[in-house]
Amino acid sequence: MNKPFTFFQLILSLGIFSYTFFTFGWIASYLMLEDNWSEMLIFSKDAMTPRDISDLDKLIYGFQHAPLAVTILMIVSFLYALCLIVLILRRILLTNYQPTN
Repeated sequence: MNKPFTFFQLILSLGIFSYTFFTFGWIASYLMLEDNWSEMLIFSKDAMTPRDISDLDKLIYGFQHAPLAVTILMIVSFLYALCLIVLILRRILLTNYQPTN
């Protein structure tokens, strides 16, 4: 695989991940707008105001209410970007540290 194509894939997958992560966060922020938001909490049961809601509870709410396509696309694009980063780093390390005779 040539370098420009790999970097293009990395930028594209990180862009897709960023967009879907923003969309996912937007959906998760609607938790505090629910009428019974205090009943939906798992990790911050003692929250008195919507500002006290933990990010883990928002994340769980986002997974429950986000469209499945957004969730899958976010996870797949993150894993693909992670694999590309490992591939690039491995290629850099192998070319820089080859023993010379």
